Amino acid sequence: MNSESVTPGVDAAGETPALFFPLKENGKSTGQWSLTFHPSHLSLADAPGAQPYAILREQFKKEVNFMEGMRALVVKQPRKLIFKLTPEATDALANWLGKPFLAAFYLKRRYAWVFPWALVWVGGSLILLMPTPEGRTPVPFNVTSFLLGVTLLVACGLAKWRPHPILFLVDSLWFASVAINLSISILYGRSAGWLVLVTLMVWMTMTGIKHYRRFRGVKIVPLPK
Repeated sequence: MNSESVTPGVDAAGETPALFFPLKENGKSTGQWSLTFHPSHLSLADAPGAQPYAILREQFKKEVNFMEGMRALVVKQPRKLIFKLTPEATDALANWLGKPFLAAFYLKRRYAWVFPWALVWVGGSLILLMPTPEGRTPVPFNVTSFLLGVTLLVACGLAKWRPHPILFLVDSLWFASVAINLSISILYGRSAGWLVLVTLMVWMTMTGIKHYRRFRGVKIVPLPK
């Protein structure tokens, strides 16, 4: 680690070595914050010797947001603060949170975004069954699309009640299949504007595979409510 950005300290009892990272608030050139790691909590102070804010793991669900890819820490209470983390601080925070917590955090956040897709897919398949005023069904029922939507709905339920790292891979395969089918339809004449959706599907596929490889074998601990 970079000795200029990481400094050993002591915990509240003065016994256990702790990691200390100087921080600057995003968008401001003045002010010196510090982030200190303790076994049970983090300490965030806005000046040397100032009374620190204690941050517990449980707060990372609602009051604190860790955006690992952007190396950012967002604190919402007692006021909203955004900090840019160094690579060393990002790694330290990820290690402090632990893989079980991070896996649950990413799975919950991912499936909160996936769930609307599942509803749209299933709902769209069923709406197409509604007859026209003349009593005719507009298009034949697409069993494959309906089953894909149901599969995603089941995965959403499992992500909430039976979380497991394999679910990162399940929805990745789903998004990959959609991306492939859309790409083929574009080759056969569908508007090139659909490439935007294909790009999104590919990105979801790659991030899901990345999470699966990272958290494979980890027992996911549900986030506290």
